Amino acid sequence: MRYRSLSLVVLVLVSVAAPTVVAAGAASANPSVDVTIRSTDIGEGDTYEAGTDVDLTIDASVGDAAADGTGLSDIVVRVNGDLAESIAVDGTNVTETVEPSLSNGENEIRVIVTDDAGAVDATAFTVEKDAEAPHVYLTSPYQTAPWKPIDDGTANGSRVTIAGNVIESTGVEKLRITREFGDDRSTRALRDVGENFSVEMLLGYAEGGNATNEFRLTATDEFGNVRIYDFEIAVADRRAPSVSTEPFPNETARNRVFLAGTVGDDVRVRSANLTLRGPDGNVTGESTIAAERSRALDSDRLSVPFNESLYTLYPGTYEATVSVTDATGKTTTRTVEIERVPRSERDVAPTIAVDRDRTVVLNDGRLFLAGTAFEGVTERLVVETRLAATGETLDYQVVHSGSRRQRVEFDREVAIADNRTTVIVRATDADGVEHTEEFAVDGAARETFVDESEPDAEGDGNETDWPTVGVESLQDGRTGTASSSVTVRRAAAGTTVTVPDNASRAVVATTNVSVERLRFDAAADTNLTATVVARERAGAALSGPDGATTAATVTVQHSVTDDAVDGVTYDLSVRRPYLDAHGLDPANLTVYRLSAGNWSAIGTSVAESDEAHVRYRVDSPGLSVFSLSTDPALADANGTDGNGTTANGTDGDGTAGNGTAADGTAGNGTASGDGEPSGEATIFVSNVTVNRTAVAVNESVAVNVTLANEGDADGTYTAGLQTLQGTNVSFVGTETVAVPAGERRGAQFTTNFSTTGNHTVMVNGTQAGPVVVGAGGGLLSFLSFLSVLPLRLIGMALGGLLGLGLVVVLLRFVLGKVGGGDSANG
Repeated sequence: MRYRSLSLVVLVLVSVAAPTVVAAGAASANPSVDVTIRSTDIGEGDTYEAGTDVDLTIDASVGDAAADGTGLSDIVVRVNGDLAESIAVDGTNVTETVEPSLSNGENEIRVIVTDDAGAVDATAFTVEKDAEAPHVYLTSPYQTAPWKPIDDGTANGSRVTIAGNVIESTGVEKLRITREFGDDRSTRALRDVGENFSVEMLLGYAEGGNATNEFRLTATDEFGNVRIYDFEIAVADRRAPSVSTEPFPNETARNRVFLAGTVGDDVRVRSANLTLRGPDGNVTGESTIAAERSRALDSDRLSVPFNESLYTLYPGTYEATVSVTDATGKTTTRTVEIERVPRSERDVAPTIAVDRDRTVVLNDGRLFLAGTAFEGVTERLVVETRLAATGETLDYQVVHSGSRRQRVEFDREVAIADNRTTVIVRATDADGVEHTEEFAVDGAARETFVDESEPDAEGDGNETDWPTVGVESLQDGRTGTASSSVTVRRAAAGTTVTVPDNASRAVVATTNVSVERLRFDAAADTNLTATVVARERAGAALSGPDGATTAATVTVQHSVTDDAVDGVTYDLSVRRPYLDAHGLDPANLTVYRLSAGNWSAIGTSVAESDEAHVRYRVDSPGLSVFSLSTDPALADANGTDGNGTTANGTDGDGTAGNGTAADGTAGNGTASGDGEPSGEATIFVSNVTVNRTAVAVNESVAVNVTLANEGDADGTYTAGLQTLQGTNVSFVGTETVAVPAGERRGAQFTTNFSTTGNHTVMVNGTQAGPVVVGAGGGLLSFLSFLSVLPLRLIGMALGGLLGLGLVVVLLRFVLGKVGGGDSANG
């Protein structure tokens, strides 16, 4: 009986609440009401935003189909359910203006009009009043509390990020940040700020920390409400300065080498110097990298590059020491050793290069000759021309004599005959040995034959077999990285040059990765200078296609144009135990080439494979950056996580470990049945984020992953989560997600950390973090979690809980009434 009664009550309520629907354009006996706010028409369900209370202009009229003599009787305005205005009116058309008192935030307003026949019309809308200025709290360089003043704080380093979140119900029109340090003033103005902001600013540092950076942050919303925060940030210099050097020779036979690099500090480099000690331990050279300076604001002293000459005149070990001191007096030094080996004739021999393009026959008696003697030491350089038939000297000019130079350029006219003439350029080195370059000229035909030398008629044995190839190992302090310098002189068009010319040594080699032979096809006569860098999986992340697992990279920084090289082949050798340790199958690795910002697969084949090494033969259209990686389109189809950790191997449902399902479904998730998209799925990890960057031991962290399918077929992707702390790697788990073609899908993991310190999360090679794990926790940790949630989201959640509680109370009340006052238990 109770339930039938309740049904009747509900039906009655629905009948009362159901509005009368009038067809558009039909005449009605009910009155009509129109509302405008500041000349803006307000319709049913509209929302109007204002910074203050507003005037409501109410236009009411009796219905078109009302009986003759019917007039209006009342206009009622209710705000948030409470009566705000009740106006007795008469007549058929009435206009009234009211200004109800509104609370800050959303105000639900209902305007009701009745006539003396009892007919009624109403319209409901929302006025959002924003009379409160925005609130701001900082998240960088330190954290402050919401709804509180911004406290003074300390930043480590002069260049900092001023970032924070904004609490505002409507919108912030302008955010102005002004920093004053002594007489220096800097301002950043941001327009149309959303829920957060971030700007880079340079702070001043005073000796002894007796001056701070004074900040004023002004937040103005779209209604002109302004809130001002004044605070100070002091700069601390907790870290010592740094010294980094670029790769340089382990040993040299030259009189001078260059040491390049950078000194830096997060506050200011006060001074930096370089000292060179010779084999006897005495100082042989000193230079100033950065003279002592103590400016309070000094942006160009955060990082100072250097490229200093080191003169190594005698055999033995030289020590070059770079010393840098920061603003607080902390000093960092780095010493490198360079072995000066005894000079051989080839080491000090200058290279003579005649410029073929600029060397031209002016007429049958004059030749314009251009070129350079470089690399070795040139003490004297002369040019001689001879009549080819008789050997008679036609011209003899001394270009340089006396001082020893590493580079001598020649640009001059010399006499030639109207028939074949031999041009001879002689450079004498520091040991008195003469080195010769000669070519022929035909004056009448106006032809030059550079690099087409006459036979060694003098029999002095100075002819050189071209091209010359050199490989020099460089010192490279980066973990898992090795570098070499490669030089090729006079590679002739249409020939293949092999580097190195001695097959017993590699071009460059780390412990696990080596480039053993490099061959390039010259499309034009050219010289090549290149730095070849090999990197394995250690230290920083490796470059490679998005979503792929990279085993190694090879970078060739070179001096030749693309049209000077027809193609490149090289042998890339990788130790098999290294591949096994990272869970990489040699058969699933391909070399990708970076060109115009895009990665593309190039010809890769296994030339040799045994228990110790796997040697790949690589065929490329040119020199570039190369990445030995898995196929990003297949992702984990081979059962291997993107980070190199073997996943679950063979599935229990018959899915083979290589990703091919027993029912014929392709390993990338593309089904073979009818009705599915054709083509191939290309799924990769496009983004990884964590919801918390500071937690206590064993507190949960959510890891959110975005997977993108840029292919033209539906597919599935297995995302694997790992956590990293230093060299320790822990596998957390996997999630398999179906991703339709051309769409994105999310995956979420939950993890925690059992040790304090900085941790990183990684999903198939894409990292996020760091997450700083401390020893704290409890309620404060929970509140810090709430602080990263959007304010409106927290409000919606709390509102939903309150609404649900109200519904339960009302329902219990109605049930009690319908049930005739029965007790709660029956």
